[in-house]
Amino acid sequence: MMGRLIRRFGVAAGTLATLLTGSVAFAQVDNFLEDDTGSEVDQEESDATESEDSNESNLDLTILFKKVSELESENRFLNGRIEQLENELETLRRENRNRYADLDERIRGLTGQANLQTGDTDGLTPDHSTEDGMYQQAAIHIEAQEYEEAISMLSEMIESYPNGKHVPMGFYYLGELYRTMDPKELEEARQNFVQLIRLHPDHAKVPEAKYKLGTIYDELGDSSTALDYLDEVVREHPGTSAARLAKEYATTLREAESAEESAE
Repeated sequence: MMGRLIRRFGVAAGTLATLLTGSVAFAQVDNFLEDDTGSEVDQEESDATESEDSNESNLDLTILFKKVSELESENRFLNGRIEQLENELETLRRENRNRYADLDERIRGLTGQANLQTGDTDGLTPDHSTEDGMYQQAAIHIEAQEYEEAISMLSEMIESYPNGKHVPMGFYYLGELYRTMDPKELEEARQNFVQLIRLHPDHAKVPEAKYKLGTIYDELGDSSTALDYLDEVVREHPGTSAARLAKEYATTLREAESAEESAE
């Protein structure tokens, strides 16, 4: 009986051992499967994270390219607008220069005006010892396109008769002549127009002198002072041709400056 029990115990023990061994094996397999499954899950999560990062990067690049495209489009528009305004401004400057180029026609009446004022209509050489004679001789030089001689005569007249009746027009025509002769004489032209405005603020030529100062300052590169003079003409001399020209010039100048600032 004991032998049978021992044998049974041995079988049971063997069976138990087998079961235990199998349990360990199953546990190991289960752990392996769990580890393998976890690894796959981790890999999937990692792949998903990388995919999300990639999608976000692609989205960021898309937004960036869109913004760059929009900026390039806006820049092309502004450059086109600047070019248009610069052309308009250059047209105004050219028209302004043409007005100076037509100096002979615009002041052709100066000779007749001088003759009427002096009573000298017989064609005799003007008397250079008088203000009237010097003014008339300057007019003759202008009509003959002898601008340097005209400048010399008008300058001498103003120096000799600082309070004379022709002095305001002397300053005005000196400004015109310097402006016409050579762009490098802009400073001389500026000084004479300033003198007219400062010494004879109520003279009929003051609105034109202010307008001309505005255009001169623009060509000298001082747009701020140019706009000050142009705005002053519009504000203080409404209804004049100078005010109309000043308003047009100032509007174009401001638009050109605004477009340039936007493009920077």
